[in-house]
Amino acid sequence: MEKKYRILGIAPYENLRNAMVAEAVKYEEIEMVVYTGNLEDGVQLALQHMDEGFDILISRGGTAELIRPVATIPVIEITLNINDILRAILLVGNLTEAYAVVGYPTVTQPARVLCEMMNYRMNIVTIHSPEELGPVLRELKAGGCNFILCDVITEMMAREAGMEPILILSGPESIDIAIEYSVNMCRAVAETKARSRLFTKALDMQGMKTIIMKQDGTILFSTYNEKNITAVTGYLKKLMESFHSMSAKAFHMIENDLYSITAEEADFLGKPCCIFCLEQNPFPVGGSKHGIRFSNYTQVSVMYSSSFYSLTSSARLMEEKIRLINQNTLPVMILGERGSGKNQLAAKLYLESSMQKYPYITIDCQILNERTWNYVISNYNSPLNDKNNTIFISNIQALSKNQQERLLSFLVDTGAHKRNRIILSCSQTLERDSPDPSRSFIDYLPCTTIYMPPLRELTDDIQSSSNLYLNAMNVEMSKQIVGFTPEALSLLMSYQWPDNFMQLKRVLAELVMLTSTAYIQRDTVYEAIEKEKRQYVPTTADFFDYNRSLNEMTREIVKVVLSQCGGNQTLAAKRLGIGRTTLWRYLNEEK
Repeated sequence: MEKKYRILGIAPYENLRNAMVAEAVKYEEIEMVVYTGNLEDGVQLALQHMDEGFDILISRGGTAELIRPVATIPVIEITLNINDILRAILLVGNLTEAYAVVGYPTVTQPARVLCEMMNYRMNIVTIHSPEELGPVLRELKAGGCNFILCDVITEMMAREAGMEPILILSGPESIDIAIEYSVNMCRAVAETKARSRLFTKALDMQGMKTIIMKQDGTILFSTYNEKNITAVTGYLKKLMESFHSMSAKAFHMIENDLYSITAEEADFLGKPCCIFCLEQNPFPVGGSKHGIRFSNYTQVSVMYSSSFYSLTSSARLMEEKIRLINQNTLPVMILGERGSGKNQLAAKLYLESSMQKYPYITIDCQILNERTWNYVISNYNSPLNDKNNTIFISNIQALSKNQQERLLSFLVDTGAHKRNRIILSCSQTLERDSPDPSRSFIDYLPCTTIYMPPLRELTDDIQSSSNLYLNAMNVEMSKQIVGFTPEALSLLMSYQWPDNFMQLKRVLAELVMLTSTAYIQRDTVYEAIEKEKRQYVPTTADFFDYNRSLNEMTREIVKVVLSQCGGNQTLAAKRLGIGRTTLWRYLNEEK
């Protein structure tokens, strides 16, 4: 059985209540409860009962007008029609004394229409507020009018003025019209609610939550029902304040959760509103999942300041170059060996850039699995499809040739490098006949290049940065180590450090842990380095083919160093300790 529409009736007089109850019986789809109360009494009855599961309220005249501003459900008014006026006129038709019709337009307008149709002359006075009624009645009485055709409001004041009121009653036709209008409205509202439930379910099936918000932050519609709805709506309200500068789609961090938010401006009753579609990103903020990590400014700042690289003089010397590069948002390619500080430099570029208020997203190609790779290159919510983020794509040398080509093609074809700040890194090796994976990216995006020299070229940095790091380790491990003995320091500086700063940091932590004296001794350093030599799997020299002529090996070394310098022949020649002419000769010499 279908649910019946519940209608609350507030009748200004008992006769109307009885008529409404009688008419309601004709309608099987409604359940009507009617109370009698005029004006303020009617308002109190409405306030008392309207929240008892009623769909709509029916009343009449001034009572309906007073209820409407305080009602929480639609209010339908029983309006007077020509038949109601005609019945009242027929009642006074045999009177020899003067009478008049007095009331609001809902009473006087049908009376005028009836008079025009019947070519009948009648004194009709329209009022628009109760304050007008007293003077009008006194004037009519002074003119000899003792009978007043009126509604309930005028009836009481006419009696007080010593006049005889004749109440214009609402007939069954008027009641039927109000009930039928109410039923149709209930049907329309029920259909609208049913459609809304369907649309809400359809939206939920898409995996996204929708919030429609007015400019003042009022929510018009929402499918978002998570615990943090207050934080989310508060954040969206702030976005509304700068809507015109907001990205159509962007990643936003709300209380350490990452959301992909799509926004579109719309119109609601002539006023602007905004449609927000939210999808919580499956990748954690500040945490890594299968090679993708989303971080905010604070998290990147903590990561950088706690890194070993931040203690080095190399980092301080790089500050001016970072300032110059950050004058624009062109792509950057960071070149260098494993552990030489490429990740930290990328973080520093972000921290000092104008885009620091947007997320910092790292994509480590070395640990991407197939699912994450497909997410990066194919998913609509991929960071590469977003805008205004800093995206650091590290270790592109770990991608297959096909993946490198797809990534480069995607960046160029979609303009991702123009919508976002793209930073790439490539760890270079001396593998024979291995093409340089960074070259195509540098040429086609194009990229500004930064070369990170290996630690073996920065021997002065070893002593200063090691001492600074010892201080941090003393705090962490509750030690009081002053430094190294000269012999220990000499061993430390003479080692080649194939894994650069990353390796040095690890070895230093081990040295501090194994030292119980004020100074780290030579034997402790010797044992640690010997263990590194036995355990370390090199990424460069062991792949170098020595079974060639000296010229062939020299030529390959020249090519690798040139690549590390981003194609800058002057810088490459300086690193190799040769002139540019000699460099050019090696590059063009036939094998």
